[in-house]
Amino acid sequence: MLLLKKQSLFLLFLLLFASCGKNSTEIETKTTEKQSSNKLYFGGDILTMQNKEYPNYAEAVVQNGGKIIFVGKLDNAKKMYPNAEQIDLNGKTLIPGFIDSHSHISQTAVKLSTVSLDPPPAGNVSSIDELISKLKKALEENPDHYNKPKAWLTGWGFDNGMLTEQRFPTRKDLDEVSTEIPICIIHFSSHIIVMNSKGLEISGYLSPDYKNPEGGSIRLENGEPNGVIEEQAALFGLTKMGEDTTGEKGIYTGIQLPKEEMLKYLLEAQELYLSEGYTTITDLATTTTEYNYISKLGKEGKLKADVSMVFYAAATTPDIVDSLYSKEYTNGYRVAGGKLNLDGGSPGRTAYLREPYYTPTPGQPKSYRGYSSIKDQKDMNTLVDSYYSREIPFFIHALGDAAVDQCIEAVSYAEKNNGYKDARTNLIHLQQVQLDQFEKMKSQDVTLTFQVTHNYYFGDYHHDVIYGPERTQRLNPIGDAYKDGFSVTFHHDSPVHPVDQIFIMWIASNRKSRTGKVYGSGQLLTPYQSLYASTAEAAYQLKEENHKGSLSVGKLADMVILDRNPLKIDKDAIKDISVLETIKEGTTVFKNKKH
Repeated sequence: MLLLKKQSLFLLFLLLFASCGKNSTEIETKTTEKQSSNKLYFGGDILTMQNKEYPNYAEAVVQNGGKIIFVGKLDNAKKMYPNAEQIDLNGKTLIPGFIDSHSHISQTAVKLSTVSLDPPPAGNVSSIDELISKLKKALEENPDHYNKPKAWLTGWGFDNGMLTEQRFPTRKDLDEVSTEIPICIIHFSSHIIVMNSKGLEISGYLSPDYKNPEGGSIRLENGEPNGVIEEQAALFGLTKMGEDTTGEKGIYTGIQLPKEEMLKYLLEAQELYLSEGYTTITDLATTTTEYNYISKLGKEGKLKADVSMVFYAAATTPDIVDSLYSKEYTNGYRVAGGKLNLDGGSPGRTAYLREPYYTPTPGQPKSYRGYSSIKDQKDMNTLVDSYYSREIPFFIHALGDAAVDQCIEAVSYAEKNNGYKDARTNLIHLQQVQLDQFEKMKSQDVTLTFQVTHNYYFGDYHHDVIYGPERTQRLNPIGDAYKDGFSVTFHHDSPVHPVDQIFIMWIASNRKSRTGKVYGSGQLLTPYQSLYASTAEAAYQLKEENHKGSLSVGKLADMVILDRNPLKIDKDAIKDISVLETIKEGTTVFKNKKH
């Protein structure tokens, strides 16, 4: 017996010694499934994204049961998994699935149901006349629908900065479409709406009892509302719209749809994300209603990608978020924290800046610099602290540098008063961040995600109208953030801009405007840095890096096949790369017909 024990120990020692000689990524993991269910990918560039500083390539990846069980050399993969289904990439590129840093799948779904008012290149509306024409056409083509009681005509995506008139549409313009049917159109930023006279009347904006809430306003002409409604004030009218459309009370955080329509468009929106290579999608202003829709789809097995929801703080309480918060996904969804919209958008001039806007703002003094949704810093400190005290991740929309100042102070207060380890408070959009602010944030546990789509869509407009030459050079200073060692990602913020991670990788690596001008060449990321931000770093910001973001043994088999390697082509050609296949936990959820 003693001899057997000694022999067993000796054999165990030999096995351990042998395993130490293997590449750490070439470790076979135990699985109860048959080897025939293994899938072995080879024959192309396989970018593992295991290292932040430089690319790591592998010859083969094997997945089983939705997880990666091997990453390494092809010969070893074939020896270890001789019966695996072999998938030849034929020279294409395999990367981890894209992880959406910041967008709104619920509102992306709703936008699909509205009249598209996007300017080129996303759409074709370049003037107020074209906007009016599209709305009239919608009425003419759907008379039965819009003649129903409580039916609203809605449009989404117009951009005042891209219209030839260089102004906002007004109630007078929309009255040309109809004075009988209520109309509401949403600015591309989702922070401003415009209503016709009927919409203003029904919503209560024309009542003598109406008062602007803190952090919002309705624009006036000759002392009367002109139909343009900003920020928190817009919620007043959206409440009425939501109640009319759904029949439910208190639906106020965006245009809403009846339940069955909403579920239908959510599935359409999901297909859009999948076609662009996303295996994780975010909904960064979730309401209880939207949570119920997404969770229903999850329970019915209809979510093909993971959906990470962050509750809109204005529509909930920290206690409600606490009751739903989860670090893990169930049925493809989870609640990942709470979110504050601290300021607005820059083309609409509601972003909160340290210095006034470059050109005068109509109806405002020269000193106008936007505004915050929370005027009293103590109130913001208390809100942020309420999430810290519950150890729930918090996300803050802060576009202007004055809003960033408020974030710095609130985070500092919460860290001192109720700090918890690994908060990773996510600061969002960050179009204007100054060097002194980066210096202060170095000591804070924050992550940063930039809306670099503005560099392309609005670089010229910001240069000439909104920020001026000097501040436009620092539009989305992502390069400085990267050099200072921050966790850095970027986003499209759909429905604000199109769902397309590859295009925003191109923007981050080129910083070209619509006219081809480069603003802030010192803020460029390399193509690899852009790819890392789209995968591994995005996983980190959502606290999901232990099972997503890289092709590593033990992580989910969330992968994307691209037609070209973004690291081996001219960086200006990145925008032309196509997604050929999207794979979620080993299952193909999108396949390009060309593939």
